[in-house]
Amino acid sequence: MTTQASIQLEKHLVDVEVIGDEKKGNGRWLSLHEVKFLDPSGIERSWEVCRRISAGTSNKSNKVPGTPSVDAVDVIPIIKTRCSQDKNKGHDQDQNQDQEQSEATHVALVIQYRPAMGAYTIEFPSGLIDANESSTEAALRELAEEVGYSEHLGHSVKVIKTLDPIAVAYEPGMTNSCSHVVIVEITMNHHQIFGSGSIRRPTPEDDEWSLQVVILPLKGLMNSLIELQSTAGESSKLVLDSRLYAWALGRELAY
Repeated sequence: MTTQASIQLEKHLVDVEVIGDEKKGNGRWLSLHEVKFLDPSGIERSWEVCRRISAGTSNKSNKVPGTPSVDAVDVIPIIKTRCSQDKNKGHDQDQNQDQEQSEATHVALVIQYRPAMGAYTIEFPSGLIDANESSTEAALRELAEEVGYSEHLGHSVKVIKTLDPIAVAYEPGMTNSCSHVVIVEITMNHHQIFGSGSIRRPTPEDDEWSLQVVILPLKGLMNSLIELQSTAGESSKLVLDSRLYAWALGRELAY
């Protein structure tokens, strides 16, 4: 019987002394800073950093400039389809729907135009965390606004995992902005996923004028994403978000 070796780093993560943080410019939502610091050898170095001005609330009360800021939430909405009565034959017919057998079949994604990219992106629903709002509350709000699934509309919505307090970096070479990831299951009958039977009622904000929902099967997700990108006009028109790509790739490789 083998035992798993303890996880160790080859090098200790030494403290880095920040000796300067100069604001270079300010916009409505973002600011540009030059951060100066000393490396372990005492050499002075500098880095340009982009920060949110109206960041979320997670670290706002004791926020230290230059430290990770959890200001957003990413939602992974898994659609579970109720099995047909044929599959459930022999089960108590009076069984509550929430107790009926179901299986994860689809994921709900969003496409929207991103001016910084000059293109559209396909990504998980996401958004900033409002004041006095938890990551879970923000996730459920964004799911309702962008995708249209909500308990308030009678949908079967269940948070199954919140990767909190784990902070996930967006682009650590550019910004200190981080997010929490919330995984949500929405259970429904198959005919409620698409077309006229759809139970979605999204309420996007004004600046989300380009937003549209795409529901893709979990099976063969990577191929579906590549096919969708090709149909839209390759990567010059539709860009795959790196978090979505990594998640789909992980499902495909399944090491």
